[in-house]
Amino acid sequence: MEGIDEVTTSKRSSLLNNLIKVVLPLGLGIAIVYYLISKIDPQQLWVILKDANWAILLVSLLFGLLGNTIRGYRWELFIKPLGYSPKVSNLNYAIYGGYAVNFALPRAGEIWRCGVVAKEDNIPFTKLFGTMILDRIFDTITVFVISLIAFLFNMQFFMSQLQANQATFETILAILSSPLLYIAVGAAIITTYIVFRYFKENFIVRKIKGFLQNMANDMKAIWKMKTKGRLLLYTIGIWGSYFCYFYITFYAFDFTENLGITAGLIAFALSSISMGVPSNGGLGPWQIAVIASLSLYGVDKLHATAFATGVFAIQSVWVILCGLVGIAILSLKKHK
Repeated sequence: MEGIDEVTTSKRSSLLNNLIKVVLPLGLGIAIVYYLISKIDPQQLWVILKDANWAILLVSLLFGLLGNTIRGYRWELFIKPLGYSPKVSNLNYAIYGGYAVNFALPRAGEIWRCGVVAKEDNIPFTKLFGTMILDRIFDTITVFVISLIAFLFNMQFFMSQLQANQATFETILAILSSPLLYIAVGAAIITTYIVFRYFKENFIVRKIKGFLQNMANDMKAIWKMKTKGRLLLYTIGIWGSYFCYFYITFYAFDFTENLGITAGLIAFALSSISMGVPSNGGLGPWQIAVIASLSLYGVDKLHATAFATGVFAIQSVWVILCGLVGIAILSLKKHK
């Protein structure tokens, strides 16, 4: 009886974990979107979307696919110095599929694509997981650089916005000058040191240290790669494609087509940062970021919401379709 009870408890715990991982982010994203459109007349929203230039929106999708394809070639550069030669086609299909999986379960796509490539090309999962983390580190650095450039190009505009919104300016200053912020950072650093210094025999700590050590060794091998120029070129290609993927959609609507490239850069930077929030394909946080950035440039809430809703919808359908194709091809190859 005890064994049956333990199995039942384990199943319940697993079910609860899955519900939390799937339902909570999805529910939060839907709640955010509902809040954004709850006070807007759906008919007005549809009129705006119907009048959009859908040919331009469809053309923009090609750049999203291009960016994800270049990402496959960059991932290959991270893997080859470790002594493995995966098929680039497998990497690309796994990336397409991974983005589709993220719509079902946030952040699961990264783990899924590593697992698929590990089986297809006989590469240890831990090695691929380390290269995936490095891939994300490069993305984080790139988003930071894009955000910095966007701020520098629009510094005067931002300063005028802060002066016009004195309460926001004072809130930012209060956060940065609060001793609680620095106490929290210091406490986190001290706690991490104590755990790794005095609990180093703990199973979880040993696993983390082993993973970090292996990753550090892999990073040394990757650092010695002779293709650093291609790595930089691919990174520029990925994010240049993503920017076109987003900015071209400005020309599909008459209220955004004249905003200019600096407005596009700000909106792109904020939307890229929002993708760091765990959600189903960006559902919720992405719309908030885009609507907020367009509002800075005088676009009213109705039109900004219509833009965010239309662009997110068509891009999401495209990502899911490409992902399903990638998953299907990998599945057929596996059966063969």
